[in-house]
Amino acid sequence: MPRPLPGTGALVTYIRTGDRDARTAYRDLDDRDRLAYGDIVRRVYATALAHHFGDAVEDGAFEDGAFESGTAEGDALEDFIEQIAARHPHYSGGVKRVLRSTALTGKGLAPRQVLTAQHLIIREIAKQHPGFRANAERMVASKSRIRGVSSGAEEHFSTWEFTGTDADQAVSVAVGLDGTLQDLALHRGVERLGGRTIAASLIRAWVAAEKRRWARAQEVRWHDAVPRIGSGKGGGDTSRWEAYSGSGLSRATVDRYGRVRDFVFMRAGLFGEGGRHGLAADAAEAVAAAQHRLYSSW
Repeated sequence: MPRPLPGTGALVTYIRTGDRDARTAYRDLDDRDRLAYGDIVRRVYATALAHHFGDAVEDGAFEDGAFESGTAEGDALEDFIEQIAARHPHYSGGVKRVLRSTALTGKGLAPRQVLTAQHLIIREIAKQHPGFRANAERMVASKSRIRGVSSGAEEHFSTWEFTGTDADQAVSVAVGLDGTLQDLALHRGVERLGGRTIAASLIRAWVAAEKRRWARAQEVRWHDAVPRIGSGKGGGDTSRWEAYSGSGLSRATVDRYGRVRDFVFMRAGLFGEGGRHGLAADAAEAVAAAQHRLYSSW
């Protein structure tokens, strides 16, 4: 049996006891473990909803029309929302928006608000269903495994990389299964290009890498809640996190999934003593900083 990812023990404790420290313990994890923990919570949340509401729930989201107002299912949902709101009035808005959303990400809410709401919903269901609460450790462990990766396999999802390159092969990027930047390279001839062209090529390379990552994530069912880029299922979510490199030369902007959505070089004279390799390192620093700002907001 694979070693449980950091944070799962605290999640089990929270499901069983409702201890606030256990609920917030994940905030001390590093970025990659925090991403993995968020994925586990989303899966436990989906399981909890299905346990409480039955087959009308699929993949943690209510199917369109299944819980319309005035139906028995809709009334049950509203009663459930009121129960949590009465117990946690400060979080009632987030709970309502997450439960009424057909998207797992709770569009319009900050990532931490979504994760907090999911925790509270899981705990309320655990309180109402002793069997779910008693089975917490086994259930969380099952949600901590990646499909198709055996306990004895040396391959681990944190080592997987998905590379993308723009059409002109000026820029290539590699991302992990969780969407974090693994590598960024500028290729020969990039010195002849302007900053805007290089930035546009970087975004195109990212899109290519993300498409490969997304396909694999769907296959192994891990980090798979991210909508396919270009599908329009982001629904106009404008949440963004930006950061600069230490030199101030590069500025990267990522969305709530950590995907690069904008990139700007802040001045001319891009290539110093480090040449294209130095510029690539500077750009990568900005992207990593923007992703860190996002994950720190959880």
